[in-house]
Amino acid sequence: MRRLLILATATLALGMAMPAVARDEADLNPKAQAQMDKVASLLGGLFQAEPLTAEQEERLPEASAVVAQIMPDGFYSKMMREMMDKTMRPMMSAFATPEFILGARLDVDQETLAGLDEAAKLEAVEMLDPAYDRRVDAIVNVMTGKMGGMFAQMEDPMREGLSKAYAVRFDEAQLADIAAFFATPTGSTYASQSMALFMDPQVMQASMQAIPAMMSGFGDMESAMKQAMDPLPKERAYKDLTAQERTRLAQILKVRPAKLADVVKPPKPMDSGSSD
Repeated sequence: MRRLLILATATLALGMAMPAVARDEADLNPKAQAQMDKVASLLGGLFQAEPLTAEQEERLPEASAVVAQIMPDGFYSKMMREMMDKTMRPMMSAFATPEFILGARLDVDQETLAGLDEAAKLEAVEMLDPAYDRRVDAIVNVMTGKMGGMFAQMEDPMREGLSKAYAVRFDEAQLADIAAFFATPTGSTYASQSMALFMDPQVMQASMQAIPAMMSGFGDMESAMKQAMDPLPKERAYKDLTAQERTRLAQILKVRPAKLADVVKPPKPMDSGSSD
């Protein structure tokens, strides 16, 4: 169950990028593209916003002007490229150390590796991978380039959505005040940096430090979910169905009644460790 919750959270985050990924059809075969389109359509339907009122529509040009200063052309792609480079390069570099490479490539015990001096480790690594010190840069450069291109496709929809959000949340006078502030030197600097602040290394580091505490809360969440489910009627397995229900379910599914037992999967408990 814990894995399921983590997967759901990750899927929600991935949903931001999915529409852009779906447009990159060059590397997808028709079946994979159809699956990607299906997932993109599903994720796109998760959030349904209320249509703007006539008054909000009137404020949209002013809101769009404000958002244009927060997210100028090319900003989102540049921001995500920098964020990816700053976060992925250190992570990938951890997999390019001589110790890690030798441990992955050699079937020897840890004591043997630990007994090698740095010069010997480096010599052995260079035999196995002459480009080990350049491989991380090549991988990260490709990934940041690809991700930058993907997020560039998100920029216009993001700008449109943010403009509508400003039109909904701020009235005409407030939008004028924000625009006036952004017209000042300090306001202009703030506008250009406000969104990038969320990707600043200081913020990212603080967020990463909160992950252990956040993850520890999943245990309580599982208990709370189980407690909330306990009063509900239990899910039913094939053996729990009446003869009439089995016959009707076989008709619905268009399978032979004798095969129905193989079709109906047993329910899984809340505390199941399955990753399904």
